[in-house]
Amino acid sequence: MNAVILYAHPNPLSFNGSIAKVVHEELEKKGASVLMKDLYAMKFDPLLSAQDFAGFHNGNLPADIAQEQKDIKAADIIVFVAPIWWSSVPAILRGYMDRIFSLGFAYEYTKTGPRGLLTDKKGLFITTSGADAKSAETSGMQNVITHSLVNGFLGFCGFAEYKGKNLCAVTTVTDEERKDMLTEIRQLISQFA
Repeated sequence: MNAVILYAHPNPLSFNGSIAKVVHEELEKKGASVLMKDLYAMKFDPLLSAQDFAGFHNGNLPADIAQEQKDIKAADIIVFVAPIWWSSVPAILRGYMDRIFSLGFAYEYTKTGPRGLLTDKKGLFITTSGADAKSAETSGMQNVITHSLVNGFLGFCGFAEYKGKNLCAVTTVTDEERKDMLTEIRQLISQFA
């Protein structure tokens, strides 16, 4: 099994960094060959340019997009690890999604509507938020995560199996509660991968 972790947090010592490390460890325990992509460390350019957009239509893709798409294509499972800021993922991950999961690669339009092309992959979105679970639900943030990232993105791209997990109140919980969250992530990866 080939796995790609798309990690998007500027601080490698953050709780998101701990989550990414746990995901990596658990995937390796399952026998996966794991490719960790720290988008900040890579200095990934999130800006979708006119040249990029033209390349989606004429097949002349910039080298960085071609390489990332090659890595995604080779993966059996893709795990996204990112915080939720202002009801969305960091701009660097959003830009990665725009540039890499493009028309003709991740989806296409047919006479009967859109069709996802990543049908041989599993996808998992692991997010964190400062809001507690009740606030995330009542503010609509949880719906944004579920509808936009999980169903709207992974589902739209045709992932064979996909799910999302948001860990709430990560900025205010105790260290013991964070350890419990990491245990929960270990179990999630063990069951999902």
